[in-house]
Amino acid sequence: MNETAISKLPVRDRSLTEQVHDALCEMLLGGSMRPQDRTSIRELAEKLGVSAMPVRDAVSRLVAQGALVVERNRAITVKLLSAEEFRDLTEIRILLEREAVRKAVERVTPETLAVLEEINARFEEAMSDPSAPDAVQLNQQFHFRLYEAAGSPTLLHLTTINWLKAGPMINLDLGLPSRRQRNALSVSAHRAMMDGLRNGDPQAAADAVECDIRGAFEFILENTLKTKN
Repeated sequence: MNETAISKLPVRDRSLTEQVHDALCEMLLGGSMRPQDRTSIRELAEKLGVSAMPVRDAVSRLVAQGALVVERNRAITVKLLSAEEFRDLTEIRILLEREAVRKAVERVTPETLAVLEEINARFEEAMSDPSAPDAVQLNQQFHFRLYEAAGSPTLLHLTTINWLKAGPMINLDLGLPSRRQRNALSVSAHRAMMDGLRNGDPQAAADAVECDIRGAFEFILENTLKTKN
């Protein structure tokens, strides 16, 4: 994140723990916390400008959700999934996210479509420039704005939990200059999703999100997990 995430969160009607939890989720989803990164309650509290207690509570929630791991020395790490764990998570993501995209096609408004167009244009620009720092964040924004358009809080909640575990893995390679093939596939899949939305074609849009997910999985499996596991 470019600035302290917690400062961006609305204070009214939200506990400090919820704000910290959301800030840590953004760090996981947005690429600033990656697999095997190590930190501590103290470091996170200093970074977010809060006391240790709400950080400890938020970390406990993320540990229960499978996004973080607390080691015996109390170090907090982002789990590097095994190939089999990543494969299983990918298949569940495909089931949920295909359904989210289908629903989004049926319910998307012209206003939301315009927002998605704008985000995707910025994403394509970032992916064409390896030095651009925000490709990961724009990818996340595009997907979640699309899934929000489905109008299903339950589906969005389940998708978010899976992204908290998958996000750091997805972000291992996205936007790096050595990953042009994967970048091109992601750009193509996003365009196909947008085409499905514009044309009112839920099957085409769902196929495109599956292509995006599977392409990332296969690339990371071949180029990253084989060297790290």
